Amino acid sequence: MILGLAGGGLLFVIVLILVATSGSKPNRVVEEVVDTKKTAPPPPPKKPDVSGLESEGKSKCAAGMDKIKPRLTADPSAPRDRVWADLEEGLKLLNAGLAAFKKATELAGKSYETSDFEKTRRQGIKLLCTDIEKEAQAACDKGLKVIQTCESRMTGKALEDADRQTLITDLEAGKKLIETGMNLFDRSYQVSDHMFDTTKYGQALKMTRGKLLELKK
Repeated sequence: MILGLAGGGLLFVIVLILVATSGSKPNRVVEEVVDTKKTAPPPPPKKPDVSGLESEGKSKCAAGMDKIKPRLTADPSAPRDRVWADLEEGLKLLNAGLAAFKKATELAGKSYETSDFEKTRRQGIKLLCTDIEKEAQAACDKGLKVIQTCESRMTGKALEDADRQTLITDLEAGKKLIETGMNLFDRSYQVSDHMFDTTKYGQALKMTRGKLLELKK
């Protein structure tokens, strides 16, 4: 009887050991899987494709250099308007090319050697915009002076037909001069981002346009 009890107890202990052993293995496996997932490094971020921007930057900067470089050496025989047009076109191309390189840098973190392009851009702006802005200022000032000389005749009094026509002609001349100057200022701004205070010219232009409508009724 004692042997029977001892054998039963031994069997009970073996069963407990088996149960405990079999129950603990899956837990360890699960824990190992969970730990593996937690420690796995995240995949590296995919870099954006900026090859199109790089191609645009290279082609437009090269085309801009081809337009500007020959004009940096003065050629007295070259028509001024042709020189201005080449510089203007070249600067617009360089601006677009440099903007493409800048965008590629922002997206992909790359860096590009653009010092030659930027140097040529500065030279082109100095050569073109100095002349354009000087002429713009002269035209605006001349137009404003013409309009100011007309003020004494814009009193609202009735004018003879000949006086009316003379006033219209003078105002048209002043208006055209200011419009020419303002357009030149705008051309400079488009390639250089230079800012100008044209408030007084704009006010004179607005007043003149209104007076011309009145006189032509």
